[in-house]
Amino acid sequence: MSLQRLEISNIRNIDSALLTPSPAVNVIIGDNGSGKTSLLESIYFLGSARTFRSSSTDPLICRDSQDCMVKGQLRSGLSLAVQRQRGGKKTLRIAGQPVSKTSELAVSIPIAVLEPQTINLIIGPPEGRRRFLNWGVFHVEPTFRGIWGKAIRCLKQRNELLKQGRREDLGVWTREFACLSEAIHDFRARYMEAYGIRFSQLVCGLTGLDDISVSYQPGWNPTRTLQDQLEEDLNQDIKRGYSGKGFHRADVKITVAGDDAAKTCSRGELKVLSWALLLVQGESLGHELIYLLDDVISELDTEHRNNICEYLVTRNRQIFTTGTDRQAMMSCWGDSNVFHVKHGVISGESA
Repeated sequence: MSLQRLEISNIRNIDSALLTPSPAVNVIIGDNGSGKTSLLESIYFLGSARTFRSSSTDPLICRDSQDCMVKGQLRSGLSLAVQRQRGGKKTLRIAGQPVSKTSELAVSIPIAVLEPQTINLIIGPPEGRRRFLNWGVFHVEPTFRGIWGKAIRCLKQRNELLKQGRREDLGVWTREFACLSEAIHDFRARYMEAYGIRFSQLVCGLTGLDDISVSYQPGWNPTRTLQDQLEEDLNQDIKRGYSGKGFHRADVKITVAGDDAAKTCSRGELKVLSWALLLVQGESLGHELIYLLDDVISELDTEHRNNICEYLVTRNRQIFTTGTDRQAMMSCWGDSNVFHVKHGVISGESA
């Protein structure tokens, strides 16, 4: 499930580009601000209709343009296209046919991003760790998507009733919300059990750290039914206007020797540990996953950088990786396909 052809129009400072990437490692070299990360964003945009650099997509569109577009063809022959206009309107196509949900893109071209902000997976708020958790479940449990959509709608409805203080209408929504939360909990618990096994097998070799643990916290006391706890907390929930327990309060806890990793590890250790969390997650997707690595040279020290590069090369994934120093990049990745980026213009090694 790798990209064979990539066409970019009006993405940041890239007016237009056409690439035929390697199914293995693609090294992208250029000065800071040249458009290297914009190339990675374009690939991510193809699989999500979003950018990984901000919550708004408008900055992704070239300053003098009203829309942007990325087209891609996979080696399987499947074609994808994503167009987005200023203000948010988007058009998605798979195999030439319109689709309405970005989740369909994510299934067709799963992508993992490892970049400077990846450290927030550990030191940031729980929302990032929930996205990490849900991303993993999404790609291994096909029925998760439907239940997740129902749960989000149910949570919104229950919260609206809580804000209005409408006790008489809350019963049915509380029962439904509890049922859907527990279904999501079952998916997550199974996923994290399998993830924990892979993590314990691989994490030391990637990070050099011992006694690392990853545990899942569901968002309520799992020894009792969620419905009972929601009914007990009803007055509190009405007072604050939202549901204090449920699937939306889950978290993932990372510890080293029993202590919170975010509080005890150095920043360098946290960087490599956060990258390792994503790399281990990719094990469940096999060769389907595409990795986008932004500036691995400056993010990791030599030993950890070499560990991660060696790990990825042996997994036979398609990789797009950026850097400013050609010699340092080639020492990490060896014989690779090379692109140069200068002022938003992308060219091959012969440039």
